[in-house]
Amino acid sequence: MSTRVTTLPNGFRVATEDNPGHFVSVGIYIDAGTRYETDDTAGCSHIMDRMAFKSTANYTSTALVQELESLGGNVIAHSSRESIIYQSSLFPKDVPRLVRIFSQVLRYPLFLPAELDEVRESTMWEIQELSQKPEMMIPEFVHQVAYQSPDGSGPRTLGRPLLCPPETLEIISPETINTFRSTWYTPNRMVLAAVGYPHDELVKLAEEHFGSMSPPASDVLSLQSQLSLPTQYTGGVAFLNTLGAPPPPNPDIVPLTHVHLAFEAVHATSPDIYPLATLNTLMGGGGSFSAGGPGKGMYSRLYTQVLNRHHWVESCQCFNFPYSDSGLFGISASVRPDTSGHSRVLPVLAEQIATIAERVDVTALERAKNQLRSNLLMSLESRAVELEDLGRQVLTQNARTPVGEMCDLIGMVEEEDVKRVARMCVYGVDLDATGTKPTRLSEGERTGSFPVGKRLARTGSGEPTLVVQGPLRDGDPLYGYEDVFKRFRIGRKNAAGSSTGKVRAKSGLKRAATH
Repeated sequence: MSTRVTTLPNGFRVATEDNPGHFVSVGIYIDAGTRYETDDTAGCSHIMDRMAFKSTANYTSTALVQELESLGGNVIAHSSRESIIYQSSLFPKDVPRLVRIFSQVLRYPLFLPAELDEVRESTMWEIQELSQKPEMMIPEFVHQVAYQSPDGSGPRTLGRPLLCPPETLEIISPETINTFRSTWYTPNRMVLAAVGYPHDELVKLAEEHFGSMSPPASDVLSLQSQLSLPTQYTGGVAFLNTLGAPPPPNPDIVPLTHVHLAFEAVHATSPDIYPLATLNTLMGGGGSFSAGGPGKGMYSRLYTQVLNRHHWVESCQCFNFPYSDSGLFGISASVRPDTSGHSRVLPVLAEQIATIAERVDVTALERAKNQLRSNLLMSLESRAVELEDLGRQVLTQNARTPVGEMCDLIGMVEEEDVKRVARMCVYGVDLDATGTKPTRLSEGERTGSFPVGKRLARTGSGEPTLVVQGPLRDGDPLYGYEDVFKRFRIGRKNAAGSSTGKVRAKSGLKRAATH
């Protein structure tokens, strides 16, 4: 398979991947998302993906839905921290109709007040539902605490929430949404991508439907540059106390205390993303009960060392969130809300994450590398996944790393590479290899240590991020996190022998915990 990329005169890009078959996957990827929002445009990314297929200049909402249904494929819109996507899988003959619809959705939306009111109501219900799911909401809180404004005024860039804040949802207007769209929906920030469709034909469709878009004016380019703030990781601590909160509506749900410990990690295009991804797979984890065997996390470190040894831990797993200029790596656990569990959970997590920075079992490492390569290859068997990988990579780096090269680089990861990236995260030392991308390797070059690029400073102080949600009483053992961090040298200050910083608790986080 080969990737082809063509850039139109106005900056609009077209990318395709050869993969013949009966179906085609097509999507448009936009360099927008919540990290580019301001206080005035907060929530626009979330609302725009919910209003993606509403009335346009040439379609009513009903007509647009009927047209999409007649294609016989699946069509989705989705917003994230760094992009907004519109994609579909369908028959090749219907691609011209789909691209025409995408041009209407992106270039000529009406954002009618009545339709916005409908979306407002359904989105509020969605937010209320998600607020009852800690596995969905706590990663949001982790981002909010990890990426604060330097002046302490609140979350910025990657810390801005994926969900539209309820107070903003009530007042957001079509004018606000149009302001956000006109700023970021410019051709230089768009990629039309397809898997299994002829490149030259897709370029013609792009020229027909997007070639007339004007390049962004100088004032728009200046505004984009001004609002494209570099990420700054701050770290911090937040306790979301649910003591006194009403019980879950479902009596079968057992209340738990959730603990997330995170660190700044390398960004998505760093060569060190491969040792980090290997480390994430090696740590693994899951729930206290997991059906299946190899490949299901049963032999991962957190399953064998935590879940199998500590019956009071309901779940424990590693997580990794890579972004264009930063990343979060960490470990989470859920325990019964009692003094015993609260006193033991943080030392267990700290011990696991500190130990991996010093010792890596070679057998476990090889198993993790094989599992990571297997998961990568199996996920890319899905055209939709391959399309999203193509679109996102071209959007951020104007090219796509071949899957064979990724497997080669995973195979080169050695014990010292894993320990090095673990130390960078846990001990807060400078991040390595953030500026050089290795070229494709020949068969004879696959031995030796993983290639490391030049050394660049991290975006933050190297301190950890801790978020705890659960019923917490005065003197709760979890409030003694600083002693645990000191004991296991968590964070740059403790690794150097000094004390950690103070708790960073935000009123917005406290309100979110009471929903």
